[in-house]
Amino acid sequence: MREERGLGAPEDPAWIGLRRGRGGPLSYAAFESQLRHLGAKVGVRVTAHMFRHALAQALVDTAGLKVAQEVLGHAHVSTTARSYARVDEAAMVRALEAARQVMDASEPRPRPDGEPGAAGFVFPYDADTLAELDAAADQQPTRR
Repeated sequence: MREERGLGAPEDPAWIGLRRGRGGPLSYAAFESQLRHLGAKVGVRVTAHMFRHALAQALVDTAGLKVAQEVLGHAHVSTTARSYARVDEAAMVRALEAARQVMDASEPRPRPDGEPGAAGFVFPYDADTLAELDAAADQQPTRR
């Protein structure tokens, strides 16, 4: 910023109020007022908070929720996630298709006890594990 705008140290304000601000940091209210005035001149509705949202979304998309949370000052990452996390539907469909292909490529393995008509399993369970799973299933109440 110093080289580009001739400003001082990094902690110095990037925007300075020249009229009523008398060379001090530009206040949020002054920035908002000027932004609305300029927006009205060109016929668009624009607010300072729109800049915050644009920055937040860019941070989430490029650096992740945790970084966005820190920059925005949210106490909880869930606050950031509620506002800015979106499901990428195309990526979700690709992931589900890849999972289906993996499942289709796996050879179902029959139960070791040779029970007729038993459903196959994708993973190779040993007889002891299957017996424990069957016992646990027998203890569960039936849901209808």
